[in-house]
Amino acid sequence: YLFLICLAGLTVASIVTYNMQPEAKSKVPILYWVTDPNPARELQIATFKKWLAKQQGAPKFEVRVDSANNDQSKAVIQGVSGVAGDLLDHCFGARLDYYTQIGLLLDVTEDAKKLGFDPSKTYPSIRPEITINGRQYTFPCNVYAKMLWVNKATFERFQQPLPPRHWNIETFEKMGKAFVTKANAEQKYRRYFYVNDMPSNLMYWSLGLDVFNETMTKCILDDPRYVRVLKLIWKWTNEDHLIPTSAERQSFATESGYGGATFQLFNSGNYAMVWCGRYALIQFRKFGKMKLDVVYPPNFEMEVTEIGTRATGVYAAGKYREMAKYFLAYLASRDYNMNIVHDADALPPNPAFTKTEEFLRPKDYPNEWGCHEQFAQAAINIGIPRTRSPFVLATTTFRLIWQGEDAFKSGVKTAEEVSRETARRINEAIELTLRENPRLRPYYQEQLALQKKIDEYRRQNRKVPLKWILNPFYRKWYKFKKLCVENE
Repeated sequence: YLFLICLAGLTVASIVTYNMQPEAKSKVPILYWVTDPNPARELQIATFKKWLAKQQGAPKFEVRVDSANNDQSKAVIQGVSGVAGDLLDHCFGARLDYYTQIGLLLDVTEDAKKLGFDPSKTYPSIRPEITINGRQYTFPCNVYAKMLWVNKATFERFQQPLPPRHWNIETFEKMGKAFVTKANAEQKYRRYFYVNDMPSNLMYWSLGLDVFNETMTKCILDDPRYVRVLKLIWKWTNEDHLIPTSAERQSFATESGYGGATFQLFNSGNYAMVWCGRYALIQFRKFGKMKLDVVYPPNFEMEVTEIGTRATGVYAAGKYREMAKYFLAYLASRDYNMNIVHDADALPPNPAFTKTEEFLRPKDYPNEWGCHEQFAQAAINIGIPRTRSPFVLATTTFRLIWQGEDAFKSGVKTAEEVSRETARRINEAIELTLRENPRLRPYYQEQLALQKKIDEYRRQNRKVPLKWILNPFYRKWYKFKKLCVENE
């Protein structure tokens, strides 16, 4: 009898527990979107519900946010166990590589064409962030382009000219020196800086150098151009003081009255300019009607900037895979894109909506007019995602670069040492990947053979067929320098 009593009790408890689950109370299937806890998700979910109701023949279901499991390690553990969320976010493409390697994301290439969320519905240069080997796995939730925000009030305060929309490295340095000299003239300690930071990749990109070669088979950062960039950033930080040192950043973080946050320092005038995408407006709007402008990254030769995305894919082992594809179609719709237009959470994933009056001139924020289109134009004309070789994890590449640059900034290693060692360590990581995943070896050998042909063409001053070039940076560089032919 005791056994039967215990069994009955467990049965009742199971029924009660099940009835407490959201699925038990819903009349339609519930899909979970594993994403960040941004408050904007509430409106995006509400808009999706209305959008879905308008789609003829679409299945009926509900989407709810799951921000508790957005950590990559949780998603992987749940994914390989068969219990991950139905929709999975990724950022910067690095997570896309990993998720597809372990089979977490569903190939949606054909469905994307049918439902209207194929790569033609987003920025051409963002394609490497949502596809692998020509197959589509995700669609963008938003797209960022890294640009320089300008606080015009700060320049007026110190009677300095505003930076031009387009400029080169020499102009940047000349105007920066004049600014910090005037701004700090009556200060016992330096309090005002021209810019909060300087991304090294934008600088060596503008010189025609990338982390990897044309076929992504080798890291080529052991190059004088990388050394030049590292030394120039050091000079701007430690001699010209256009950029704060680590110690100066720390003092801002600890002193009362400054708050420590980059955007707060920008608002207070301590940074005349800051690097960020359009999503900075989410915070800037809380500061009031700031006098804002946007300028392009300074360059040596080619004007270029970094773009990226937060994108969503369908969990390959999910119970509701077919339904989940409709959510990706929603991300390409007017309904969703206008949400991004209004809340300024970076660029809308579909560039068609950057041409609307609501995007260009938001009626409640006339102080922003003239800023929004700069991000859209940059994403289309000069944007490049961080390059990721198929022969090494992007997270490994980024980590090794950051470690090297930190060692240089702290004085532990010279720029020349960092250049050589970073390239060596990344190339060793490529070899390790090939040993651990021998299935990659045939593709690697194929790309290696193409690289030899590219190198031979370059030695002969012949134009290279663009189709040989895998690296998105070098595709843009070769076009810029007229070093390629596109129809061979």
